[in-house]
Amino acid sequence: MSAKRRAEVAAAGNPRPFSTLVNRAAPLGRAAGLDRKPTLRVTKPADTGPDAATMQVVVGRDQGCCVRCGRYVLGGERGRDWSVQHRRARQGRDARPDTNQSPNLILLCGSATTLCHGWVESYRTAARDGGWAIRQSENPALMPVDHYQYGRVWLTADGQWTRQAPAVAS
Repeated sequence: MSAKRRAEVAAAGNPRPFSTLVNRAAPLGRAAGLDRKPTLRVTKPADTGPDAATMQVVVGRDQGCCVRCGRYVLGGERGRDWSVQHRRARQGRDARPDTNQSPNLILLCGSATTLCHGWVESYRTAARDGGWAIRQSENPALMPVDHYQYGRVWLTADGQWTRQAPAVAS
């Protein structure tokens, strides 16, 4: 705000003219809470990932290896060296209940910006061809995955995989 405009606003009754959005006197001192130290409110983000039991099932099924390239990943740090890919993306706190079920989860090396996980996030169309990512409208149990060792497989709800396509109920 220019000095001239600040003088005009001050003359109109605003003793602390820092903005023209609020044209009223700002409270001072104790009434404004200036004698207190500001509090920093830190909130932990909601955990929308799979629970520990589901993680064990996925790690066991994938044998601790990246499903796309076969690299052993459990020696590294989760979130940096390896991560769990949600084939059908989660939708934050309002995630569908089956988003964190084993048919929707696979192990990938890297983070969301590096190695295989980064590739899946960057090349969604090609990743859909391999089954490492699927559309929101698709059922993970009915969509096959190209596994580095076993070829095209379907992931089952009991934490296993099969080479036979599941029967679709009509």
